[in-house]
Amino acid sequence: MENSWDRAVKGLVDVFGGESQSTLGSAVFRSPDVVPTSELESFSFSSYKSFVGKSWQAFGEENWSKPWLLLFERPQEANRNLLQEIASVNDPATALAGSQLTENHDSPTEAVESLKAVFDSDSIQELRIYRVGDSEAITGILIAALTKDNQPIVLLFLMD
Repeated sequence: MENSWDRAVKGLVDVFGGESQSTLGSAVFRSPDVVPTSELESFSFSSYKSFVGKSWQAFGEENWSKPWLLLFERPQEANRNLLQEIASVNDPATALAGSQLTENHDSPTEAVESLKAVFDSDSIQELRIYRVGDSEAITGILIAALTKDNQPIVLLFLMD
């Protein structure tokens, strides 16, 4: 039987797409494996590399790795508001990519609702925002979260 968390995650995948190697656009990555907080960044980077796909080798790992930077980590007792957290990121390209998750989406209302349902949920114990891209034409955002059960969920968005 599907619970509200499973419906929220399914909604996020329906709106932003499942795992992919498309390089551009968006995708949601998850793992059935338990991931400790100390390994969330590693899981996130691995998801990023997978999403970039063949372009990772074509443009060189150093180009894709160079922009990788943790820009935001949600404090434990903070109010949960992903959209405000994205807007507060002190990196114009990442903040723009984050705003495009909703503003340029085919279904902006569904995009907002699905982001809030997952990333503002009490089920999330850890949330981080990273800068991603190819250090030239492609920029993006990676939102990494860990549930209270240590299940990782990553949303990637890359645009040119």
